[in-house]
Amino acid sequence: MVRYFFMVILFPLVLISHCTSPTTQENDGPAKEIEITKERNWTMEPQCCTLSAEFLGVVVLDQICISQTETKLKLHTKDWKRVCVLSEGMVFRDEKGTNYPFLKSEGVDLCPKRTKMKAKDFHLVFASLSSSATSFDLIEDKNAKHAHKPWVFEKVSLSQCEWK
Repeated sequence: MVRYFFMVILFPLVLISHCTSPTTQENDGPAKEIEITKERNWTMEPQCCTLSAEFLGVVVLDQICISQTETKLKLHTKDWKRVCVLSEGMVFRDEKGTNYPFLKSEGVDLCPKRTKMKAKDFHLVFASLSSSATSFDLIEDKNAKHAHKPWVFEKVSLSQCEWK
């Protein structure tokens, strides 16, 4: 009977007394400073910035949109031009020299097939650019197979971007 009393009455009381939370202490000391950085936190929903970079007055880099999974660059040509995208030999890198792999193109074919276009948008898609990047380069390798008047966009700044 004593054993029954201990198991039914006292044991739960012992458990309850050990499971209660400890008392909280108030700290009147100085508050810790929160570090604020200029890093962006990419989300699944793309954040976009308008750009206005031109190569030889023909190819225009209009916009960059970045999400957690990809970077999408929107371009167009001002004059009639036969355009194709180099699947190999395309360099997209940030100012620290980190290269981001080419994933796909939209609205234009991969080389050697060329698309004749003027004032028509097309997109290049790469892996997601680092949220700490402040500029990037988009360069077609002049020595790549099928390279014909390769594009060079260097040090395209992201510092003035208002991400939408």
